[in-house]
Amino acid sequence: MKNSNFNKHKVAVIGCGYWGSVITNSLLKIGIRNIYIYDQNYRNSLILKKKYKNLMISKSYKYLLNDKTVPFFFFATPPSINFKIVREAIIKNKMIFLEKPGFVKVNEFKKINALLDKMKKFIMFGYIYCFNDYINYIKKIIQSNKLGKILYIRFQRENLGPIRADVNSSYDLSSHDLSIILHIFNKLPNLIKHIDYPVLKKNISDISNLHMKLDNTYIDINSSWLNPIKVRTITIVGEKKMLFFDELNLNNALRIYDKYAKYPDMSKFDKKFINSKAQIYEGNLKSIIINNKSPLINEINHFFLSMKNKKKPLTNNKFSYRIINFLNRIN
Repeated sequence: MKNSNFNKHKVAVIGCGYWGSVITNSLLKIGIRNIYIYDQNYRNSLILKKKYKNLMISKSYKYLLNDKTVPFFFFATPPSINFKIVREAIIKNKMIFLEKPGFVKVNEFKKINALLDKMKKFIMFGYIYCFNDYINYIKKIIQSNKLGKILYIRFQRENLGPIRADVNSSYDLSSHDLSIILHIFNKLPNLIKHIDYPVLKKNISDISNLHMKLDNTYIDINSSWLNPIKVRTITIVGEKKMLFFDELNLNNALRIYDKYAKYPDMSKFDKKFINSKAQIYEGNLKSIIINNKSPLINEINHFFLSMKNKKKPLTNNKFSYRIINFLNRIN
């Protein structure tokens, strides 16, 4: 869907690696044509321009910063360099989309938030699952109480790569699932236990297991970039029904099972005659088909609309700070 309000504006994409390329492709799809690209490694810029011919390469980040005709900045850059370059862009009044996690040092994030508060501004962070139509349907199902009280949620996010050398797997992978939790429940769980395995490199964890509790709901997040099979699933156990979301199953991604398990209420019966074992109830299976639009395009359109209307984006800096602060306490 083309965004006619913004396709004449100039946009800068900072960082021309894998995700910078994906963002650029989505910008082109919605009709943005004036795209400047910049990467510290000039070769990355050349590779991206070869892929999309009409891009304009900038050899200088400072040049883009000082160009008042380029108001929109999309950062797909490593957290280790973000504090300096994003701070400069904020001071220059650029409208900023920053791919998560953005920052991993809480002190840096606090300084960015203080600057944004002083300037009465927000920036948007790229938590793509908050703009996934299936995730938003799951949010509505949970809030409607159709599943009953939520007893347990399990997230599995595993694949062989991409392997990061700058952040732990929890920052790169588990942050997605924490953003889903925050988006649905408007709060984060309390940590019960966290287990990390630095398999390939001493100071970088490749596998992360978070065990948590949110009110009366137990939550597990299992993340790994060392799994031979790609897995992206969410299991939700409710008192009335169960839900299973398999993001990679394009034909049958979301299923709601009319099944549950519970112990009988022994207070209502004579314990001598009632089986006290847990009872399993099984009913029908319902597959939910959704015309799932591109979450990234949904996200980018939300960014432009928020900037146009001068409104706080859904995944703003305060939203992201809660996730990074949580992860910082356990890493």
